[in-house]
Amino acid sequence: MGASIVDIKNMGDALRNTGYKNIESAVSEIIDNSVEANAKNIFLILSEGIATSGRKVVTEVGFLDNGDGMDSLVLGNCLGIGASTRQARKGMGRFGVGLPQASLYACPLIEVYSWQDGIENAKKVYLDIEKIKVGKQTEIEDPVLSSIPEPYSDYINYRTLDGEYDFSKSGTLVIWKNCDRINPKTRGPLTDRLEFSLGQKFRYFIHDGVSRIKIICDENREAAVDVAPNDPLFLMDDNRVLCKEGDPKSIYKKGQADGLEAPFELYTAKGTGSGEIETPIKYINKDGEVASANVKLRFSIVKDKFYDETAFPKGTNPGNYALGKYAAKLEGISVIRARREIDFRRFGFYNVVNEPQHRWWGCEIIFDPELDEAFGVANNKQYVELKEVDVNDLDPEEKDVLPVWSQLADIIIPTIKAMYDQNEETRSKTRSYDDNTSPSTDIINNVEKDPATADFDEFDGEPEPEPTEEEAAEKGKEELKDLGYENPTDEQGKAFINNAINFVYADKGERGPAFDYKIVLSTTVITINTSHKFYTSFLQKIYTNAEVKTTFELFLASLVQSVRKTDPYQHDQNDYLISTWYRKLDSYIREQLNPRSSK
Repeated sequence: MGASIVDIKNMGDALRNTGYKNIESAVSEIIDNSVEANAKNIFLILSEGIATSGRKVVTEVGFLDNGDGMDSLVLGNCLGIGASTRQARKGMGRFGVGLPQASLYACPLIEVYSWQDGIENAKKVYLDIEKIKVGKQTEIEDPVLSSIPEPYSDYINYRTLDGEYDFSKSGTLVIWKNCDRINPKTRGPLTDRLEFSLGQKFRYFIHDGVSRIKIICDENREAAVDVAPNDPLFLMDDNRVLCKEGDPKSIYKKGQADGLEAPFELYTAKGTGSGEIETPIKYINKDGEVASANVKLRFSIVKDKFYDETAFPKGTNPGNYALGKYAAKLEGISVIRARREIDFRRFGFYNVVNEPQHRWWGCEIIFDPELDEAFGVANNKQYVELKEVDVNDLDPEEKDVLPVWSQLADIIIPTIKAMYDQNEETRSKTRSYDDNTSPSTDIINNVEKDPATADFDEFDGEPEPEPTEEEAAEKGKEELKDLGYENPTDEQGKAFINNAINFVYADKGERGPAFDYKIVLSTTVITINTSHKFYTSFLQKIYTNAEVKTTFELFLASLVQSVRKTDPYQHDQNDYLISTWYRKLDSYIREQLNPRSSK
């Protein structure tokens, strides 16, 4: 007798390493199934338990929908890895890994109930990793008739102030039990994360009224949240962020005030076109033949009235106010497959070094599932393979069908530049120093200027002399001109010098130090080398998250400021420390990227 290909008893832990990058991605897979099953209403029900620390955490998640439900055959196979019933390339589903793999990411025990001819005919299947590990579950058992358990039975016919919900005719309930990998663990932060992410990923289905998603905490049902579209192009009139003419510094949700509108509009070059472009993409189909299919590109740009000098006078930074801060969270390019967002990054079409103005435009790449292979869609629909490839590295036969990135770049890159330039012109004829301030600079200034925290680490000696306003203005303007800012004002020069820290991102060559700093009157200027391997291989990747970028800048500033405080009495030792640190960091990073063979 031959050996089993898979020893399922020893695969328990391996089955849980499903490759999902966060809880939002795993939850989205289950929502995909509900949308695919034509669910009009989808409830995401969070239940709390007590952690070993004694605090309340989310220990169970239920997904209840009123979709088509599953018959016994489909239900019996829904928890088998790879047992997809959707092979057609026309919907969101196809890969057959969503339900079991997404669920196992979050918990070791999954229960699935489904019904098609009334709730009284609901049947159940389950998958229990702990039973698999001890040999008590070796297969997905046939579905059995089963009543919907509490508390989920309470929601089958559910009434709220906004209407009545009936799940009794047909639907599905997926329960993640004994959740041990949910992060954040507590209800409030988890709800916020899910509301933001699900609103972004499923915005078209919500906006078009195809599906409605509600997040409910079972222990606090009155605080339920209806997920609103979270449109990174800021075009939808029911978006979770809207603006009001005459009040550019505020943002609103739908219904909070009269006269609300989307703050962005479709971008049209010099007033022509529709802001939407359809372009053919060549690809190799499943038969190995060259085929072609259209990809739609959509571009948006902030409306002048929420960005120009009538909204924010010269010297005022729009990025410091509500819309700018929110737009910073949605800076990037959205990739839409079958009307569902599956990836959101920069994809190498632009960079944001010292250019936060990129938050003021949006871009979508929209394609149908027939282009899955061309875009390199992952089987868990978390990302696409969309990256620049040097055409000189391609084999001759590959040059007949270029990678998708290369086919789209001729449209996307110049359009982004044109939108960026238009926004620059809207704000000012010159580059504005105010738009280049970092959130970490504001944080450091607040700490350094607070008497309660500013002096705790001061050395016992003479304080550094404060520059006069004239000195600060002149020296600050000189530094800003060196950094490429045209015609900086006296106020901008003084602001630069009065900052405790100024961060500069500049190309200092691959062999230059990863970081450097200098003292200019009362400010410390920290330069991050954008050509160093530490930046290109690490920082550039984590900087996709604005909070992570701020945290790293704070980490770096705390070290540099500490060195500066001790400079008056150990300057030579500090120079040696920093130069040694530079060398060690450089050596360690190069070894990480190009390790020597171990003996």
